[in-house]
Amino acid sequence: MKVLHISSVQSGGAGWCAIRINKALAEEGIDSRMLFAEGNEMPEGVEGAIAKPDNNFIARHKLLSKTKHLLLHFGIWPFMDADKLRISLEKANQNHHYLHQPLSNYTNIAHHPLIEWADIIHLHYVSEFVDYPSFFKNVKKPIVWTLHDKYPTMGVNHSLWDFTPVPDSLKKIDKQFREIKRQSILKAQHLNIVAISEAMVDICKNSEVLKGFPVTLIHNGVDINVFHPKDKQEARQELGLRQDAVLFLFSAYYIHDPTKGLNNVIKALEKVDIPNKTLLCMGHSNRIMPNASFPIILTGCVRDENKVSNYFAAADYFIQSSMEETFAQTPLEAMACGTPVISTPCSGAADLIRPNNGVICLAYDSEALAQGIGEAIKNSYNPVAIRKHITDNYQYDKIAMQYIYLYQSIM
Repeated sequence: MKVLHISSVQSGGAGWCAIRINKALAEEGIDSRMLFAEGNEMPEGVEGAIAKPDNNFIARHKLLSKTKHLLLHFGIWPFMDADKLRISLEKANQNHHYLHQPLSNYTNIAHHPLIEWADIIHLHYVSEFVDYPSFFKNVKKPIVWTLHDKYPTMGVNHSLWDFTPVPDSLKKIDKQFREIKRQSILKAQHLNIVAISEAMVDICKNSEVLKGFPVTLIHNGVDINVFHPKDKQEARQELGLRQDAVLFLFSAYYIHDPTKGLNNVIKALEKVDIPNKTLLCMGHSNRIMPNASFPIILTGCVRDENKVSNYFAAADYFIQSSMEETFAQTPLEAMACGTPVISTPCSGAADLIRPNNGVICLAYDSEALAQGIGEAIKNSYNPVAIRKHITDNYQYDKIAMQYIYLYQSIM
């Protein structure tokens, strides 16, 4: 069986997850390769290619290209293409939301040699890489699509509008994008959706874009050989952390992303009386942190997975304060290291968290987080039991076998 994984990115949660699934399948004997839009070289241990955007006649000629962009900005370019749609989106996106469009300048990937090679096409995070109209019309092979975020179920946005209602300026183009997506996806002959949490199953089934297509639940996995318990004192000594601190770990690719809820974490910790409490923030940061009555330590972006594992092992608790997730990877990694998790009730929390491995807060605000923290510090957690739940259910060999069964069933 030959499987091609398609991902816009090599980095970030979605990119790393796609690469791990590819490698897990390869270890199970599947001929598994990857096609990316991003990157100058392939990730270590991964076979495949990095795609190139369309090389069309207009793009190759500077004068014609400048003329096209001038016409686009005045709204008189007569053809519907990725550039025209992008200009429309930029004009409508007055509040600077993180948005994408269903057209791209990669219409050629539907005929890429790796598409011809594969038996199964496995999509991951493909925003502004897969061109919906051309791809789903021209690819006739079975397609599995793992949804790492909610963008495929919606119009312009990657998150539900529950916390930020769709602005009036975006309503028209949001509806247009949903229609483009739906009409394109209906041309797919063998499309199978993979949701990575129970909540995402329901979202897919009720989506205007994806309703009617088969949905399979397969959770994310975790590398238990990288993420494993370690003596807490030893881990803290290696990382230069205080031995007597009650350490709460927060992690996000960009820690100031408002959907990740860092400010609520800081407010919540101010509300609870815990001697020597310390907040450790792991991820990109380009802002001054708010003042707090307790130490806040910034690690920056940590790319070494073994060092990330040390941080999880060094922490007393991991806090996931997201307003929204599909099925976050970091709680899995924390639990694999034997660390309990305090989480908002976002997607994936109910799948993963039990009374013996953490707390699900009742709401998303700082008051609910403070109550969850208070409940967690009163409990006694067994790191061995926390890890066992992960090794029993989320090892990558188990996740790979679930995908292999799905591939076989649709072939």
